[in-house]
Amino acid sequence: MSSGTLLRIFGLLFLLFVTGCHRAPESPPEFVFAPWGLEVRNLRPGTPVKLYNASGRLVLSYPPLWGETEVLVFRWSPGARYILELGEKSYSVTAPQSRIKASLRLFAPLGQSPYEAYLYEDGEVVWTAPPGFAGRDFVLAGEERCFELGLLVTSHVKGPLTLSFPSGEVVLNGPFERHLEISRLCFPDPAHPVVFKVGIDRKELAFPLRWEKTDLSRAVSLLSWRLPTDAYGFLERHRLEGTLIAPNPFWEGLARWLGIKAKGFSRFDPLAYETLVLKNHLSAPLTLLVRADFLDPKTRAPVPGFYPKRFSGHGEMKKPLALVDLPPQGQAKAVLPIFLDETVAPGEYLARVEIFPFGSTKPILVREKRIGVVRGNVALSAALLLVLVLGLGYSAGLLLGLKRLVARFRLRDLTLIALTGAVGFGLDFLGGVASNILHAFLGPFNVLVGGLVTEVAHYLVLTAVLYLLSRPGVVTLSGLITYLMGGFLFGGFRITDPFFVGARLFVLEFFLFVFRAYARDRAGAARLVLALSLADAVNTAISLLLHMTFYRLFFPGWFILLSVGVKGFLYTLIGAILGVRVGRLLLRVER
Repeated sequence: MSSGTLLRIFGLLFLLFVTGCHRAPESPPEFVFAPWGLEVRNLRPGTPVKLYNASGRLVLSYPPLWGETEVLVFRWSPGARYILELGEKSYSVTAPQSRIKASLRLFAPLGQSPYEAYLYEDGEVVWTAPPGFAGRDFVLAGEERCFELGLLVTSHVKGPLTLSFPSGEVVLNGPFERHLEISRLCFPDPAHPVVFKVGIDRKELAFPLRWEKTDLSRAVSLLSWRLPTDAYGFLERHRLEGTLIAPNPFWEGLARWLGIKAKGFSRFDPLAYETLVLKNHLSAPLTLLVRADFLDPKTRAPVPGFYPKRFSGHGEMKKPLALVDLPPQGQAKAVLPIFLDETVAPGEYLARVEIFPFGSTKPILVREKRIGVVRGNVALSAALLLVLVLGLGYSAGLLLGLKRLVARFRLRDLTLIALTGAVGFGLDFLGGVASNILHAFLGPFNVLVGGLVTEVAHYLVLTAVLYLLSRPGVVTLSGLITYLMGGFLFGGFRITDPFFVGARLFVLEFFLFVFRAYARDRAGAARLVLALSLADAVNTAISLLLHMTFYRLFFPGWFILLSVGVKGFLYTLIGAILGVRVGRLLLRVER
């Protein structure tokens, strides 16, 4: 088979694949004539709307609308035809032959999201919510056989409207006057439906009700529980799953002072939200109440700082609540606010959610999970700001004054410094490879073994050269060569390098200068060892701080202590002591 034939076959397969992939068809718009105008449903967001009468005269013109359901408010005439333009498409809609006499809202059971219908003057009943419902299948789900129902009737006629219920008659005397009838119905068994009847001006309406006996704890499942999210239930990339980060007063004040933030954090506003996605496995709609709690994991007592502030003097503790309407065989999400005030200490807590059928005090679903609270430290934030300024400032100064710094050294010294930087790069590279291999077996405790290769060997060489060239700038040039070799050979340049590299070199030079570590006597050698050990311990802490800031990494306290105390100070101390001895031998050879 030739290559041209193969290309044709692949082209045909690709064409079939492309033509076979299409978007799901959009639901067509639905039109319902309401007492106050025309409801347009399944509207594409951003669609301009124009309404004309049959003679072509403009009745309404709306700018682009952003809701899926919009109401065009106007007084329509019975039986009249209208032309509705939705963007580039036109639809012909005809008004009902008579006006609306009453609107009905059936709560089955009471508290459930209602079924809505319009009763017209000619006796016709049109169900409007849920869309497509024909009023034939009212299903009540639960274990109890008795339910409370509510029927809310609103009048839309000027004269009196007589309502007939088993309990008696009620007269509505004007437009928008309403009455709520509450009845308690009991089913003998699931096989026998019950009919709920009401008369409206001698027009009898019957609502057949069916009981679906079921355990609601098995009828509802929790698909996902995300924390924290935004107010719309979506995850935010800058937030860590399962962790609440309390705002830092230092950064909040700095942002307001710089004009980055117009409004600061308020303890009366939610810090974040938690979102639950629930699934209904029944053929009946369900209305659920979701309640959130935050407990101490040891005592299991509620932690007050997670709840809304009390605005009344009664001493009650308000809890986040959400109502969820689950369609039959469908799913929906509940978004609950999370508050956090200054009384909540950093640590681990227990988040708990309880899901109730509306009107019941017994939960059908209870879930718990552990969450963490991280609170910023003002002193640590000030230290971070100082590190950022010093790191960036030292990098900028090094970039501008590199020629003057190099001119201070002889060619022999520069050769030795270049060799030191190259050897340091090689040791760091080999130590990094060995550390990565050991990390597969030791995990975070690799810091106790990997540091023996990277810190001891690196500072042995650096200390020996510093003992020979006891001058400021040696550490800077050597560290710069090590950094540039890694960047050019492995493409390791990052936008955060000025902070990491600048801060590291500044701290080393600063400690060497403060400890006057450039003397070759015994006291000077001791100061050199101590200066390098303390400087590397500080640099290790700075590196962890910058990684937590730029890369959103979180380290436990014991790991920080091991890194700073063992890897940063102890291993560097060992390497520096050995380096002083090697430096003395090299100095004797030179002489």
